[in-house]
Amino acid sequence: MSTSIASTYSAAFAPELFVLLCGLVAVGYELRRSSRRPWATIVARLGVLGFGWAVAFAVYRGLPRLLAAAPAWTTNATGSVGLAVGLLVIRGWWRRADWGPVVPEYALLLVAVTVPHLMITPVWDVSSHVLYAVVPAGFLTLVDRRAAPLVLVALGMVVARPLAGAHTWGESFGGLALGVAALAAYASLTGVGDASSTV
Repeated sequence: MSTSIASTYSAAFAPELFVLLCGLVAVGYELRRSSRRPWATIVARLGVLGFGWAVAFAVYRGLPRLLAAAPAWTTNATGSVGLAVGLLVIRGWWRRADWGPVVPEYALLLVAVTVPHLMITPVWDVSSHVLYAVVPAGFLTLVDRRAAPLVLVALGMVVARPLAGAHTWGESFGGLALGVAALAAYASLTGVGDASSTV
């Protein structure tokens, strides 16, 4: 994989895009399970997802302007904070509307993995591209095995980030390790992924 291909891959599956794509998959999964599927409900769910993303982007783009003389690692940190805030908005609204458990669990897991990511990033720049590819793809695969092809995107990101020159191999594998640890903890605590479990 050449540098330009790796850079294009990294941009195409950037965290803000891949987490949103997987969020749409989670919404679709929940809609399939729902007995009520009027257009108004579908539009409302997509609207909440879009609103949460708007909040995430506002935080992601706004915080760096407030922190003009900040260290380089703050780009990852502000992206993670924006993602967490947007996902908390989605989770809160989703639970209030009682639209199902999948999207709120998805959001909560991503917010939970953001905490250690924010603590580690100032001392070791683990790849957020890898982390935010592994966790969404892994979560959806735990919920429904048919989402397993998304794991290939995550594994591709592990290779793409060092080849693009954005991270070292250690930082890339660090993102993978943190993501796998978060998924293992989630599966252990919830029983998701067991043959008898349903989110």
